[in-house]
Amino acid sequence: MELIKRNKGKMIASSIVILLPMLIGIFGQKLLPEELAVHWGLNGDADGFMRSSVVFFVFPAIMLVFHWLCMILTAVLDQNAGQNKKMFGLMFWIMPMFSLVFSGIMFAAALGTIAKIPAVAFAIFGVLFVVLGNYMPKTAQNLTLGIKIKWTLANEENWNATHRFAGKVYVVMGLLSLAAMPLPMKAFPFVLLGIVLVAVFAPVIYSYCFYKKQIREGKATKQDYQSSHQKLVKNNKIAVIVLAVMIPLIMVFVIVLMFTGKIETSVGKDALTLDATYWSELTVKYEEIDSVEYRENGVDGVRMSGFGSGKLLLGHFQNEEFGNYTRYTYTGDAPCIVLTVNEKIIVISAENEQSTKELYENLLAKISK
Repeated sequence: MELIKRNKGKMIASSIVILLPMLIGIFGQKLLPEELAVHWGLNGDADGFMRSSVVFFVFPAIMLVFHWLCMILTAVLDQNAGQNKKMFGLMFWIMPMFSLVFSGIMFAAALGTIAKIPAVAFAIFGVLFVVLGNYMPKTAQNLTLGIKIKWTLANEENWNATHRFAGKVYVVMGLLSLAAMPLPMKAFPFVLLGIVLVAVFAPVIYSYCFYKKQIREGKATKQDYQSSHQKLVKNNKIAVIVLAVMIPLIMVFVIVLMFTGKIETSVGKDALTLDATYWSELTVKYEEIDSVEYRENGVDGVRMSGFGSGKLLLGHFQNEEFGNYTRYTYTGDAPCIVLTVNEKIIVISAENEQSTKELYENLLAKISK
């Protein structure tokens, strides 16, 4: 924990910066709508919303927890006293800057001062890649920062060469991200995917080729790499233990996320309210409902944005029948209800067939009044 002790002031300052967006939630509440756009579709229109209290209070708190977790893990696992100070300094301020930028974009979007959100996100993404690209070659061999694969961790020359190469790749990917800003919004996801794939896999492929080159030229042997890697694992038992604990926890988290959650439907006096786990709440006024249809075999569709798991299908979907539609249902071909609301389609369901049928009858009764 020596890293934390030596940088006590930075930890306190960075933690305060992470929580600064809470001031927006406190003093800017009157300027904000009840729900803020947090996701934008391929056409540039907002299609995902969250309450402002979540955006400006819960998110900063979560970022603070992750910030401390990352720094503590770095302090425990990284035994390399010769690590570049600028690289460590960058680590202290990544999460605070992300907190400020994310909250700033959400606030500006809520006030209508930013029109093309994906382009802004690309600009930030590009700048981040350029900055990381300049720091990559300065990263000393360690267990927490940089490209940590078998070949780089087992050979310092491989580490240095790979990070010099990765630095160039990151800078190029960052510049490409900036150059992609004027593109149509429909192109953004594909460009982003391509950039991320190149940034992730190009350094790995380079490291492997460098390893093969060393073997070929007699500068290293497979045994050298194997013994160095085994020694690294043996001398860093804490890292192995931490990974052994964290990986099962992450797996449990993913399993819980994939197979839990529910949709609570409330048939109120004037409106239907859908409160779904892991997604934003939806309220539909009865006076806005044009039609209600019960479907025995459910509705198909492809998720364009939203949340999908082994239990829930939430968000914005698309199929041949409806085109774009909103969905709040459980998975499978169970019965569902198709609502036409101001010429837009909303597909909903309860947890089982009987509950869905009762919801349908309750909605018919409310609409007919």
